[in-house]
Amino acid sequence: MRVDLTSFGVEPPEKGTTGRAGQTGAAGTGATNPAGVDQTSFSFDQTRVQSLESQVLAQPEIRQAKVQSLQQAIGNGEYSVPAGQIAHALVSELAGAQG
Repeated sequence: MRVDLTSFGVEPPEKGTTGRAGQTGAAGTGATNPAGVDQTSFSFDQTRVQSLESQVLAQPEIRQAKVQSLQQAIGNGEYSVPAGQIAHALVSELAGAQG
């Protein structure tokens, strides 16, 4: 399978294609996929994307309840992070700085 990461935007589905591997075009057309290469395309509903965007933008940038909960846990000495998680974060940060 080949994925084209240089293609942007909404592309209409090709005529006579289906979403199922191994099936040819529309009934009775006999369309085939050249050289047996699997192809796929992604599409999205612009209205749905805009709706999700507005929901995300409506959320507060700082989740005050979460911040207060963490501050209280730290103040009570109840907040702990597993050592493995700290090590993973450090290695990830260092690897990102070098890349």
